Amino acid sequence: MPPSVRLERRTLVLSVDDAQRLVVPLDQGGRHRIVAPDAASVGEIVAALETCPGVGVLPANGGLLGTMTVAENFALALRYGADPQDDAASDWQHALQLALEICGLPPERIQSIARERPLGLARSERWLIGFVRNLLRPPELLVFDRIFGGLSRRQAEAVIALEAVYHDFHPFRPTLFVDVDAHELPAVPDCMNRLDLETLPLMATSTAQ
Repeated sequence: MPPSVRLERRTLVLSVDDAQRLVVPLDQGGRHRIVAPDAASVGEIVAALETCPGVGVLPANGGLLGTMTVAENFALALRYGADPQDDAASDWQHALQLALEICGLPPERIQSIARERPLGLARSERWLIGFVRNLLRPPELLVFDRIFGGLSRRQAEAVIALEAVYHDFHPFRPTLFVDVDAHELPAVPDCMNRLDLETLPLMATSTAQ
């Protein structure tokens, strides 16, 4: 049976093989993780999560629209559903610049990157732009889809540090890492729950991996 996701009183419940496997409260923050044996299994999990309202998925490529510039991607994301009379909605460019600075992008790069299209950016920059978009418009649950694949140890540490920034900004918004099992898969600090799909039908236990 394919995995399924449902909401129950501000709690996301993931079921696999008709059995409840992972429970994520949507108003308590924290980090959670699912480790799958292969990319196909990850794809099924992510597809199920995407059907749930309030879930945002951040893939390794940033999830940006390749035909639009970075500035246009942000304009679309930050103005969607916003009141045009709202001062915060009209000041998105200032908020974007501050967020990019906080995430370590040099000021001169911030000025130039806005005019570029995602397809012309390095993978790390595409991911950073996608991350900042979620930082400014956080979903109920932010899913990191295979973000460690192909990264060096130093790059993985930088991703984990940025994820910590997300929790500093949004302490009550949880995150969920979905990864393919691999040797030396980076640990997720202070992980509240880890589900190893390869160990099913055993229930996942709380770990810090």
